Amino acid sequence: MATSKEAARKRQYIIIAIVVVLVLVFGVLVTIFSSRDSKVPPNPEGTIGSIAGNIHNGGLFAESDGEVFFANSYADGSLYKMNLDETEVTKVSDAQAVNILAAGNYVYYFQKGVSGNQGLGGIRVPYDFVRSLKTGKEASSVARNVVVYGQLVKDTLFLMGYDKDDNLQFWRVETDGSGTQLLADYTINPAAAAGSVIYYNGTTNDHYLYSLNTQNNVSTLVVQEDMWYPIVDGSYVYYLSLKDDYQLRRYSFTDGSILILSAEGDRVESFNEGYGYIYYQTMGDDPHLVMERSDGTDRVTIANGIYNSLNLTSRYLYFKEYGSDRKTYHSPLGTGSVSEFTAAQSAIPLVK
Repeated sequence: MATSKEAARKRQYIIIAIVVVLVLVFGVLVTIFSSRDSKVPPNPEGTIGSIAGNIHNGGLFAESDGEVFFANSYADGSLYKMNLDETEVTKVSDAQAVNILAAGNYVYYFQKGVSGNQGLGGIRVPYDFVRSLKTGKEASSVARNVVVYGQLVKDTLFLMGYDKDDNLQFWRVETDGSGTQLLADYTINPAAAAGSVIYYNGTTNDHYLYSLNTQNNVSTLVVQEDMWYPIVDGSYVYYLSLKDDYQLRRYSFTDGSILILSAEGDRVESFNEGYGYIYYQTMGDDPHLVMERSDGTDRVTIANGIYNSLNLTSRYLYFKEYGSDRKTYHSPLGTGSVSEFTAAQSAIPLVK
């Protein structure tokens, strides 16, 4: 009798132990999947990663929630951040970053290399599209492809680049790295996002303006006007006119009117528009950098020579001189003042 009672007790202990183990395992799994689901919290409707003109110009600066994330030219293009007024400049990562996007708790960028010796912890691939916390922590790969242009629309990244076999691709992937979906095998530049729509110029049969509904992946012809590097801001699209020797123009979605924004004789090489202003660089015998309001008024030349990488924040224009990647200049928005971006240079010795 005692033996049978002992056996019963043992069975009970075993059952209790199994139940406890199962409860513990279940709890761990719930914790893991809960943390995975909350790892990248959803962004508000209308969120985009950066303004289109910055992405067109290399994506070297991106503004988000009072901070600016930028590729510091004085530190071999490593990813830094600062306040809008250029104070508290700090390093985020050794990654040499381009196509920088930022929203919510995260910053996204294409890593084209690593400066220094620290690397990115677990990330050792020279070419990688990376997501990390805005502090630089928890860096992880979202896409191991060469990305030429990328944009964040709410919780989805739209990327154009090349796969490991150098095949041209345009695809989408969720910010947590899931749900990769190939959308096209030709060039679609997703920079010009507004709300849940991406505007892009055609590259195969024409250069008309199209819209991509990011909720159903359906493209629609919007304007039968040859365009390049479109920037959508409110009810207007700013673009270079291919048929008219790269004039800078503005098309109205409201009434279909077209306004020429570049000065007569100016052949525009690159431009950026945002925060009420336009900056454009001309080509030719007398190259110069021009500033004007978004309606084309108050036009003024702010620098003579050839400049590129025109990136905007709500406070400054940032740019470089052609052929010189080490030095960056800035100009307070709406002014003709130009000087070197010394805050970025001064931050280098302060960061270990």
